Amino acid sequence: MISRRQAVSLLGLAAGGVALGACSSGTASKSKTGAQPLTIGLTYTPNIQFAPFYLAQANKQYADSVKLRHHGAQEGLFDALSAGSEDLVIAGADEAAVACSNGSNLVVVGGYYHSYAVCIMVPANSSITSLAQLRGKKIGTPGTYGENWFGLLLALRSAGLSQNDVNIMSIGYTQQAALMSGKVDAIVGYSNNDAVALEESGMKVRKLAVATNPPLIGASLVTSTKALAAKRDALKAAVAASVKGMQTFVTDPDAAVKAAVKYVPDLADAKQAAKARKVAVATAELIKPSGLSADQIGKIGASEVEAMIKFLSELKVFGSKPVTREKLLDALI
Repeated sequence: MISRRQAVSLLGLAAGGVALGACSSGTASKSKTGAQPLTIGLTYTPNIQFAPFYLAQANKQYADSVKLRHHGAQEGLFDALSAGSEDLVIAGADEAAVACSNGSNLVVVGGYYHSYAVCIMVPANSSITSLAQLRGKKIGTPGTYGENWFGLLLALRSAGLSQNDVNIMSIGYTQQAALMSGKVDAIVGYSNNDAVALEESGMKVRKLAVATNPPLIGASLVTSTKALAAKRDALKAAVAASVKGMQTFVTDPDAAVKAAVKYVPDLADAKQAAKARKVAVATAELIKPSGLSADQIGKIGASEVEAMIKFLSELKVFGSKPVTREKLLDALI
């Protein structure tokens, strides 16, 4: 999922800066009385990437007892979920798997991005046209953690390179500035965030996929074992409503921008709305990549999760706790 800086970057983009049948009536969930209260955590700053959830709320597809909550900039990805103040959070399934290996009791209950958002970016006029040509080059990444790091390790493996074959520079969340200034030859970032922001800043980029079929799973719907045991039916309804929001999002980016205005007031400005729409379109390509049928939106498969766990284990990024597909995945849709 998006990082603290990336969330801020998207908000900045929306503000012009450089720097995630029942649809119409909505009566099925909103009319439930006595529904369990449920808080959905939308990581960090409000932005267009979370519009599927804004749409589900605006269309009254969530029960009245469901609340959307954005994390503070200093809050950890799964802190509120582990503390019980959130019941569902939008985060990378890969990040959830690593957190589980370090003792967190998390369960992936639904999908969000079907395509992996992390990619390698180089200037459009760069001589680098393939991952193999990264040999000997300077690659900027926020640090040795999270989805950017997992994506970089996958890219190197895809190219047959080791970390010693490239110059990895941990530059914090300054990838865009580093690439524009020539400090690095390539950056690791998100196709629906960094790439859009760079092009909005006047820098055309070339995106290199980290693998043909990445074994990593990005933004997903994640809960805790405690919340799942106590609120399974409410979570199942919330996941179903979220998927309806995703389906609306991919077919109507203008509705997505409109729904986001409540959370990002600057999008009321036509120029900022147009910029946010570009992010929405890029995000829709991750939710429903070409060839994926609409009824597969929001779904996540056991074989995908098993492949992800196997790959992360091979990367040696897991802690001491065993991670299995049976423990990590309990799809509610």
